[in-house]
Amino acid sequence: IDDRNFTLEEEPENKAEEIVVNYYLYNIRADFDSMADILPNNESDRISLENEREAFKDGNYIKSYIIHELSTLTEKEYREERLENGEYNILYYYGWEEVVEENNLIEYEIINVNFTQIHNEKSIELGPQWGNGMFSRSFIVGKSSNEDNYRIYAFGMM
Repeated sequence: IDDRNFTLEEEPENKAEEIVVNYYLYNIRADFDSMADILPNNESDRISLENEREAFKDGNYIKSYIIHELSTLTEKEYREERLENGEYNILYYYGWEEVVEENNLIEYEIINVNFTQIHNEKSIELGPQWGNGMFSRSFIVGKSSNEDNYRIYAFGMM
């Protein structure tokens, strides 16, 4: 789309992984209405989405996402903070229990995605928090007791 592109190197294997893929796809498409459908309807997400919409209108955006790998973490992978050798487990998702509890999630998955992002020139000039490169990020995707659809309830650090 225009100067933006999206590449998916691995197909999602479940609904939660599909939601995460759609997050990146909607960002490239600048489809903020569809993005709103996969985020909770709370004030902080509405503000964040409006900020993204305004940044895009101002010419500040990611111009490329390549999704390299998707994985649905096992409970063991996101529960254990330290590995047997004492190092931290890179897949450990800090605070996931609070997210599940605060949002009354009755079903949830923690999805890890490895991706490459490339900013457009204006975005680079403005000094993005996370620049161009390959990153790994985890998402909590779930369904609350009062929702029929899965949504992204939390974004892990990159």
